[in-house]
Amino acid sequence: MDRTELFNGTAPGRPAPVRSPSPLRDYVLHELPQDLAEVARGDLTHHQLALKQRELLTGVGPLGDDPRAARVTQLDLLFMLSGFVPGGPHAAPRELTELISAQCARFPGLDPHLSYELLIDVNSEEFERCGDIRVFSEGRLGALERDFYLGHHLSEPWVRSAAYGLRALVAAPDAVKPAAVLDESARCVAEFTSHMASYRKLSEQAFGHFRPYHMGHPGGPRGASGAFMPSVQLLELVLLPPTEEYGSYLDQAMSYFPSWARPVVAQWRSASSLGLNVAQSVRNGRLVLDEAGTARLVRLIDRFVDFRMVHLGITRRMLPEAFTDRTGLTRREIGAQAGEHGILNAEHPGTSGFSVRHVLTNAVHRLLELRREILAGPTRRG
Repeated sequence: MDRTELFNGTAPGRPAPVRSPSPLRDYVLHELPQDLAEVARGDLTHHQLALKQRELLTGVGPLGDDPRAARVTQLDLLFMLSGFVPGGPHAAPRELTELISAQCARFPGLDPHLSYELLIDVNSEEFERCGDIRVFSEGRLGALERDFYLGHHLSEPWVRSAAYGLRALVAAPDAVKPAAVLDESARCVAEFTSHMASYRKLSEQAFGHFRPYHMGHPGGPRGASGAFMPSVQLLELVLLPPTEEYGSYLDQAMSYFPSWARPVVAQWRSASSLGLNVAQSVRNGRLVLDEAGTARLVRLIDRFVDFRMVHLGITRRMLPEAFTDRTGLTRREIGAQAGEHGILNAEHPGTSGFSVRHVLTNAVHRLLELRREILAGPTRRG
């Protein structure tokens, strides 16, 4: 299926769209981007926007008891709330914040902040279901923002497939063909990287236009960041055991992963710590690789490093303030760094609230360390 056809809803055989269940649909889809543009131009104040939304919320009737509809409604409520982020933590109308809290109380499990799951997955699923996607921007910028969300959602299954393939391999090495699994996993990671690399075309200006709405207030919840795409974490956990610094990241990130992923990430983390990973399986001889098999595993690791380096390059271009020091950012330099760096209390945090530089370079460093170990062979690994 052509990517453009999927994005604009013209794909042959696509079922007729159905209407979004949220009573706030029309405002968030058609008026909110215009309102935010007027605020950015100075033609509308946050106070005036709050008055307009207060009137809108007053006219909204009962929100119903359907959990699926509640997720979409929560997405709309949090899009409205995120529009006030540039105005400070008290700019939003009280009616809006109270309604968000009330929905969370009625539907346990709803995120009270704009999360990766809501922004990327629920938003994209709603687009696939009925053709609606929420964006903060107007016009051409809105189309770029739409593609950014949909691209993350459509790309993730590739890396998830790689992770689950490797999971089957380490769980029962004799029940599968290691060469086939390693080749397929490498192919899936390469496909994932190819999709994600398309964001090189997204300009710093375009990204900077909608990124502020993804960020939380200082001291509040972490923002809706790609750092919380869960399947990338599953792939790392099935490759190697979590280090202390990566464990710190997982501790802080767990509640920001999509709800389906939290128990899976926790289970895979525990299992990986106990040895259910590729690195340990090779170390203890459960997974025996000949020279060709080792080459296949190294190729898979290289494809994952490629993704990490692409991500690092895109992030460096989008957030130059976090990379004023351009040293230590090549593959060779990262491989030579002395261990991992702290990811908390960063001077220039990413949208996730972590040190974006250190999260990304640490991830590359761990993979390069694994690559060295695999190439060293069993005799030198001891």
